[in-house]
Amino acid sequence: MRFKNIIYVAILVLTTVITSWSIPVLVKKIVYESNGYPLMYYSSRLKELCIIDFREMKDAFRDVKGNVYPRSQYDSLLPLMNYRQLAMNGNLPDSLEGYAMDVKVLRSKQVVYRFRPSDVYSPQPKMGVLLEAMPKRGSLSLPGDYFRMNDNEMVFVNAETNSVNDAKSKMFTDELLKKGFEFPAKAFWGNPTVRKAYEEGYFCLDSNGELFHVKMVNGRPFVKNTGVSKQVDVKWFVMREVSDKRFYGYLFGQNGELGIVESNEDGGYRFVRMDVRPVDIAKDDITIMGNLLYWTVRIYNSESMDCYGLKTSTLESLTTYHQEKETGTWDKVADIVFPVILSPSSPDNAYIGCYVLHFSALAWILSVILALLVFVFMRKRLALQKNLLVSAVVALTGITGVIAFVLLPKNRFE
Repeated sequence: MRFKNIIYVAILVLTTVITSWSIPVLVKKIVYESNGYPLMYYSSRLKELCIIDFREMKDAFRDVKGNVYPRSQYDSLLPLMNYRQLAMNGNLPDSLEGYAMDVKVLRSKQVVYRFRPSDVYSPQPKMGVLLEAMPKRGSLSLPGDYFRMNDNEMVFVNAETNSVNDAKSKMFTDELLKKGFEFPAKAFWGNPTVRKAYEEGYFCLDSNGELFHVKMVNGRPFVKNTGVSKQVDVKWFVMREVSDKRFYGYLFGQNGELGIVESNEDGGYRFVRMDVRPVDIAKDDITIMGNLLYWTVRIYNSESMDCYGLKTSTLESLTTYHQEKETGTWDKVADIVFPVILSPSSPDNAYIGCYVLHFSALAWILSVILALLVFVFMRKRLALQKNLLVSAVVALTGITGVIAFVLLPKNRFE
């Protein structure tokens, strides 16, 4: 009898977990309506952020001040976004704010990047690929080995034989130590692909929080302390070998800073902070759309969106826009019906697990009332111990707990 009760509890809990995921998924598919944030772009003509949402207005778009523009002016009012279409139509202006509108230059100055929390909270490779930064034939190619950062050295391993290249490992380790790098490395970031115009190697964070630039030039190590740790406490870095070679990548600080690491006049490095609100990389998505003159930066999560128009040269804010997340039908239903929603996946994490995606105090209160009704209704059909267990499950999970109870085998009342 004791084992029978244990099995009963195990089946009830397992069924409840499954229904707490599957039932909300089915309901969401039935009532879901799109309520995502619109595309936004800073207009070099209007000198204002534009809201581009053709779901809202099929034949028009507007700026954040409420001015509406016909769709026929979409290309001309956003020339740095739609320069290709304007060039094809022969309508690309000769100059804009004193800059010649050359298609090649516009293409090289274009910046597009999206950050997701799952980029950080996902399995990170323990090995990197250090390409030759000055290839003799002009195109990048794989070196045939990989490297890893051990507790006290940088180790290169042959990809075919899985053997350690002691000479190369010693050469790079000695250069790192010579330049002041302190092992073990906290993290290293790069872009290990040959599908790019050039190679800038890796940025490595040592045990003291100093950010070092490491790359291979003519088979020899190039190591330099960027010194940006004097400006910001480094938390995360994203390597981006951009077309115009203005900057190395995006840097995230421990206190929510967001900016770029670029070269300065004397060949060193500097951190240029974007004039935006603090970023929480655990929950904020970020999109960056930049051009010759302006950058548009959107920072958004499940609660709200903040959008900024920045000046390209300084990344200073010119205008801002804030929008709260609209409450859709699904949000209203979830707040009333489901006190808790479980899922094996999370939008902010690439790992499989058991995540609580939603919690509603209102639904929990209603679940307690539902649990009392279940307790009263089942008091003559279930033993007191089982009745209390089922009622507790219903109080915690609401309607999904009731469905789990109904799905139990027929002998559940015995």
